[in-house]
Amino acid sequence: MRKFVKIAIVVCLCVAAVPAVLFAWIWYKTAQVDSFYQEHRLLGGMRAAAQKEGGGVSGPAREALLQMLPLATDKEAAIAVLRKEGLGCQPTTDRWMGQRSIEARGLTNNPNDSRTSKEWVDCQMEIQSVIGYDHWVVGLGFDADGHLSDARVMILYLFL
Repeated sequence: MRKFVKIAIVVCLCVAAVPAVLFAWIWYKTAQVDSFYQEHRLLGGMRAAAQKEGGGVSGPAREALLQMLPLATDKEAAIAVLRKEGLGCQPTTDRWMGQRSIEARGLTNNPNDSRTSKEWVDCQMEIQSVIGYDHWVVGLGFDADGHLSDARVMILYLFL
């Protein structure tokens, strides 16, 4: 009987410890993620602006981006800011960013007009969160003079 009581006590303690360990782990991971976003001002501002949304294309995150990188910012300076935040940037031939921008404004796409066409740069980064990853996609559109003329921000929440 004593052996049964000892085993029952050990089992109860183990079962009770699981929620405490889980809570401590979640608290630690949350603090780690929050610390990352505090150290990266631009990503932190975009995250704070987009928190009320469920992911996808984010207008508030775009507005936060444009507060730190105003339209007409030089291409090299804009890309340098995003790289400093940890995003990997490369030119893109993906017409999605440009086409979505045109459609959102109710305009038609005239691909032969070289003066209004944009060069797009795609910048991405994955940040580990508590139960997965935040995948940031930032598209920067530059005019023919190499100045920022448009931006798109998309956040994908990837769960494990």
